Amino acid sequence: MSRRKSNPVKVVWRKLGKEKAWGQATIGEGLVEIDPRLGAKRQLEVLIHEVTHLCHPGMSETEVDRTGKMIARVLWAENYRRVVMDANAKPPRIS
Repeated sequence: MSRRKSNPVKVVWRKLGKEKAWGQATIGEGLVEIDPRLGAKRQLEVLIHEVTHLCHPGMSETEVDRTGKMIARVLWAENYRRVVMDANAKPPRIS
């Protein structure tokens, strides 16, 4: 059985003030940009929203918005969080 190779997604965190957006996706390049000034829950929602644009480019903005919010709400309720560590810190051991 052959495995289909998925296209890599590159996530860039940068201020998007000039773009007047919380996030944006560049479909042909697999690029997602997220404004780091957002709160943690909103970052999760916007990240899911933008990746949904890459996965389903024909989906309407309303459907993408609804999908991003629903998935983010479920993940947040299940305590999925982004962990930010110092550059030289060792990651926690998970057993």
